[in-house]
Amino acid sequence: MGLPNAGKSTLLNAMLGEDLVITNPKAQTTRHRIKGILNDKNYQLVFSDTPGILENSAYKLQETMMSAVSNSLDDADLVLLVLDGQFPKIAQFEKQVGQLSCPVIVVMNKVDLVINQEDLKKHVLEAKKLLKTEHVLIASAKNGFSVPQIIETLVGLSPEHPPFYNTELVSDESVRFLVSEMIREQILSQFKKEIPYSVEVSVSNYNEKKNIDEIYATIYVERDSQKGIVLGKGGSAIKKLGISSRKRIEGFIKKKVFLSLTVKVKKDWRSDDQQLRYFGYLKK
Repeated sequence: MGLPNAGKSTLLNAMLGEDLVITNPKAQTTRHRIKGILNDKNYQLVFSDTPGILENSAYKLQETMMSAVSNSLDDADLVLLVLDGQFPKIAQFEKQVGQLSCPVIVVMNKVDLVINQEDLKKHVLEAKKLLKTEHVLIASAKNGFSVPQIIETLVGLSPEHPPFYNTELVSDESVRFLVSEMIREQILSQFKKEIPYSVEVSVSNYNEKKNIDEIYATIYVERDSQKGIVLGKGGSAIKKLGISSRKRIEGFIKKKVFLSLTVKVKKDWRSDDQQLRYFGYLKK
């Protein structure tokens, strides 16, 4: 867990050695609780990549995102608190961490961007004191710095138990869901302002064939004006999006992909319970 843009998803990908979950400098990239599974001959670690913690929720969607965080904490054996090493905001988590019954490991991430090392040392000591843990590690998920040490610490503190999942799996999510997230990742990169936050992606058909996978996906926006932006003049924007999304998906599934994208309007879906159920944010 951690604040938006602390680097939680980047750290998870680094630990898994796989670009499983989407990453982007924009805040609130992660919307769902996504499980990543790290398998070794001696252990299996199951991670829940949670949305960044928000103090105030402006939309019903954000309320469901914060529920995902709470649910993850309820059944966790360990909590990995990821902080931005430049501006860790440690005191903000003192009360929440104090209510946890499981061990807490703190990661001061993005230390490659920290200029004053003395300040970093002070932050480490402050985290140990306020959060009452000896497990405070400095890391750079982007550069892979300290990632093996984080895994070693997690394994050392984890309870012994038979594997929960097939040891061949990297996630319990369907390929269809992961593909929809990868398309949304490219939307985050390509578009600005309100578009990335107003968009949801749904894969309507996924046809696996011998030499190529055929994928048909729909991009939902909240207003007609947003649909026009996503399409672009003469379809230029959605064509660019399709090319980058296809490359991202092909890199993940290691196979050629045919990708078809369409755009539809679902008015104010982020505040609509029915639409949030349709997109899987609320239980049906």
